[in-house]
Amino acid sequence: MPDLIDAGHIHRIIDRAVTTDVLPTHADLKALEAELRQHIRDLMPVVDAQTVAMSPTTKDWAMRRFTLARARAVLLDGPGAGLRSAAEHVDSLAHICRALLDHCG
Repeated sequence: MPDLIDAGHIHRIIDRAVTTDVLPTHADLKALEAELRQHIRDLMPVVDAQTVAMSPTTKDWAMRRFTLARARAVLLDGPGAGLRSAAEHVDSLAHICRALLDHCG
């Protein structure tokens, strides 16, 4: 994994985003969304560069391409107007971030 990526910090953000039984406030969700979006933007080029070096006939290549496509799609989405939709959006960002991080490791 590249030295510029602090995997421990990213995992802590992901855990904050997905391990709550109570809906966070809009302010908390907005902060989590911004941080997760930045981590996704940082991780995508790393995963993409690693994927380019792989054989396109492998399952790992296909999974990485799928994850990158999902990341681009999730980044195009917004949190929606309500608290529930914002929480679900942050959850989606966290799962994509985790998948990208797993591909980097």
